Amino acid sequence: MQLLNPTYICLDVPEPQASQVLELRRRHCERLHSFPVELTIAGSSGVGAIRAQLDPEDVAARLSQFCARTPPICAEFGAVVRFPGTDIFVLSLADPIPFEAIHDGLKQTGLRFEASRFPFFPHCTLRMAGPLSAAAVSELFALRLPGRFMLGSLALYQRTPDDAIEKVWSAPLAGAAS
Repeated sequence: MQLLNPTYICLDVPEPQASQVLELRRRHCERLHSFPVELTIAGSSGVGAIRAQLDPEDVAARLSQFCARTPPICAEFGAVVRFPGTDIFVLSLADPIPFEAIHDGLKQTGLRFEASRFPFFPHCTLRMAGPLSAAAVSELFALRLPGRFMLGSLALYQRTPDDAIEKVWSAPLAGAAS
């Protein structure tokens, strides 16, 4: 594994929710058709992306230790949120507290992160490009994806030189629930 900039720490969204998100993306954003369905825990907000100059083996070892003591998360999507001043629409999480705990736990791993100007907000991106009609905005805000799901693995994703998104590392969340 080579750490490119940016490298994000994410939780992969399982089926059937992943397919449901992909269908929403197909209807509302061509740019995200091949984008993985995930929740970014470090990268786009909060602590920021992992610093590219870090040793990949050290990063993998620290994250493996973190995953070994971190239990899977039972989650449910909440309302659709539009980031202020943008055409970026995301699914929030019904209970953000477990995601905030993981985000805060990553700060204790000894990893170093790039600066981010945005506060941490756990979410799954639905749309991120171009203006929308009022009807499309209303349709997005009315969306709901009911159902609970288990997030059981942590992954590293990075943008490749040809602008694709690639998973470069993954480990199961294996800690005991408290």
